Amino acid sequence: MVVVTRLPGFAFGVLNIDESDFVLIGRRIVEGALPYVDIVDHKPPLTYLTYAFGGLFGPASMAPMRVLSIAWILGTLLLVERAAREWTGDELAGRAAAWLALLANFCELPIVNSEVLMNLPAAAALLWFVRSVRQPRARSLLLCGACIGLSSLFRHQGAVLAILAVAFLPNLLAPLTMAAGFLLPWAAAAGFYAATGHLAEFNDWVFVRNFAYASQDSRAVLGNLLHSLAICIPAVLLPWALAVRETVRPVAPGSRTRTGLLLALWSTWLAVASGGRFYEHYFVQFAPLLGIVAAPAAADLVRRWDALAKVRRGAILLAAALPALGLMTYAFARGMAGQYPAQDPRANAVADWLRANTQRSDTLFVWGHFSPVFYLAQREQGTRYQTCSVHVGNYDPAQLPPGFAPARHVSRRDVENTLEDLERNRVPVVVDTAPADIHGWGRMPLATVPGLRDYLAANYHVVAHPGGADVYLRNGGGSAAAAR
Repeated sequence: MVVVTRLPGFAFGVLNIDESDFVLIGRRIVEGALPYVDIVDHKPPLTYLTYAFGGLFGPASMAPMRVLSIAWILGTLLLVERAAREWTGDELAGRAAAWLALLANFCELPIVNSEVLMNLPAAAALLWFVRSVRQPRARSLLLCGACIGLSSLFRHQGAVLAILAVAFLPNLLAPLTMAAGFLLPWAAAAGFYAATGHLAEFNDWVFVRNFAYASQDSRAVLGNLLHSLAICIPAVLLPWALAVRETVRPVAPGSRTRTGLLLALWSTWLAVASGGRFYEHYFVQFAPLLGIVAAPAAADLVRRWDALAKVRRGAILLAAALPALGLMTYAFARGMAGQYPAQDPRANAVADWLRANTQRSDTLFVWGHFSPVFYLAQREQGTRYQTCSVHVGNYDPAQLPPGFAPARHVSRRDVENTLEDLERNRVPVVVDTAPADIHGWGRMPLATVPGLRDYLAANYHVVAHPGGADVYLRNGGGSAAAAR
């Protein structure tokens, strides 16, 4: 089932621009680039390091990551199965947990995102939590905390599992031991950047900018929430219904494992809500917890199956089967309709022109937020910026209201860094995606950033308009192939 539901990714390449963002950064890491210094983005480092697998075999490619994701998800499900079985002492509940966790992934297309990656160490943390409640040894507590730390090194929101420590109160030694385990992987990451002399950059991109990003007003919080709930709850209705049933079920006092799991499940809403964007892939973070929490109720349903009314059995089967069928139908239909990022005709026109008229060694600066241009053209970036959202407030153009004034949100520091990179690296080619409105970037014209606009006017000239975008070549120092 994991393989089958991952097939659209093999068929259609890049399913989400995050995938092209990550795999391009991964390829740069293979070439020796240092995240947050040579190439910048505001995710924690483990997502990029894992995506280096997509750049090990030549140009950046999603195919290796598709294969890796199958093993990654299967590993996550097996850890969920073990955690539920050790919690309940019920092998059937363990198997049900794995299936429910898989169903909980069907709220989003089969993309390889930071939520999918963080769920493997998150599931391991839940397993060690179950074991540490049963036998509160320092080793189990340290490993639980370390796995939570690793999860948050893929995506900050993974740190929400630290709420599990509440289950050990009023004993303070266990939470402190978990905290020590949590800090170990973060200390290793910070220590590496300190040793290379780039701790300031690590702090800026991983912490300062991320907290600012999470606290932003997304301008459409209620609309984003309602839209995501309308998609994500029906798609994961069975695990949520069983998890709610388990939440309200009366139990004998003293069930610390159950208390910790329920606290973690419902606290995860805080992580999903941070920033107010409510993208569907945020909800994938629930998968391990939903599988484990819903497992006892699922096992009970299976055991009582023959006694259930036919209507109820039919409803349960539909709730289990329709999300997978709906996901596959939608994923393939969207691909056949050409709606994935790597199928965008404007981006493909730009990439075709670049491949035909520039050399493989020519680097680019792309004014926009659409890394598939680099991916499709097989050209590398000439500045530290792969995308330019941080230059204008780091908003998603698709979520901005009418009348939004981007000039008020220009980041002078990032503009100055870009100008410095363009000058130092003598970047031969610049692509402005705003005239083509690729990924809604028509709302961010170059006029929004006068310093960048004036630099391009003084040092570059427009040579082509593939797909409606403007392609600039550097005066006197551009690509020989393009100049010819």
